[in-house]
Amino acid sequence: MRADIVQCYIQNLSNQDQRSIPGRCLSASDGGIRWSFTKAMELRHLRYFMAAAEEEHFGRASERLHVTRPAVSQIIADLEDEIGTPLFERLAHRVTLTAAGRALLPKVQSVMIELNDALATARRVGNGTIGSLSIGYGSLTLLHSLFRASIKQFRDSYPDVMLSLVEMPTADQAKALADGKIHAGFMHFGPNSELFQRKKGDALRGQEPIVLDWFRIQNGELGVVVPVDHRLARRKSVRLAELAGERFVVVPRASTSPGYGVIYWLCQKAGFEPQIVQEVSTTVSQLNLISVGMGLGLLVLGKNFTYPKGVTVLPLNDVDYSTSFVFGWIKGHRDPALDRMIDIVKSLAKQQ
Repeated sequence: MRADIVQCYIQNLSNQDQRSIPGRCLSASDGGIRWSFTKAMELRHLRYFMAAAEEEHFGRASERLHVTRPAVSQIIADLEDEIGTPLFERLAHRVTLTAAGRALLPKVQSVMIELNDALATARRVGNGTIGSLSIGYGSLTLLHSLFRASIKQFRDSYPDVMLSLVEMPTADQAKALADGKIHAGFMHFGPNSELFQRKKGDALRGQEPIVLDWFRIQNGELGVVVPVDHRLARRKSVRLAELAGERFVVVPRASTSPGYGVIYWLCQKAGFEPQIVQEVSTTVSQLNLISVGMGLGLLVLGKNFTYPKGVTVLPLNDVDYSTSFVFGWIKGHRDPALDRMIDIVKSLAKQQ
């Protein structure tokens, strides 16, 4: 049966009791019978016909449908009047299909199967158990245990949802949200972001006219990453002034770690000019280069971040630089699958 027929049925499911099919919504010529359903036609006419045809008895059909036998007889008669031809031969103790009825039955059965499948699919989409979901994340997010746990839990709980993970820095996620490339993202922001000058739960503005809703996973602070064999690696904390003369590996576009301007400002306040020897595009690259002795770097420090072997992360005890790790999405653009992910992220954040 054509998909447009099923769509027509779905569009006209007004409620469980009155489901009308508009005039000429179905029109097909199959097996010598032409369908031309008018406004009087309802979905129950087809349900009653199918039950009576399969049971070959109006009484048994009425029991199956939980209605009275006269109701079945009347609905079948109305259907025959509507089509303009008998569908049943009425015998003493049973009914049998006419040629027209035999032509109609498999078509109606096909419609009902597709309709039930469509309704089941709609129900599962509405419950968030099927569909698709695209999530943005940056390399810093990969270091956090909540990201790994939330993705695993979502996959285990909703295996029929097509989950796509798109790697991109926080700076690119607002545009990706606006363009529909992702539904939500794990994002990191530094202290000067306008997005976090408001209390938790307020709507946030990204690139105009995008308005974000968000959930704050945790706050962080700024630390310094050094190789494990560095002279400062065994310290519990350091002062920024102690990094004078060191070589810096930086991520210029990072939204949490300070870029060139902020690094120079912080270091100048501590009394020295930073020596930047390498710039990279991701935090993972920064950590790898630091681990092999290319220099040191400034990075977010916080609980539940797991840093790779070969580096040590130390707090900077004289630098006031707060960061925010959030899960964000476009305000008003939520769907059931995204709601399930938000619930998981919030639940795991509370367990931290």
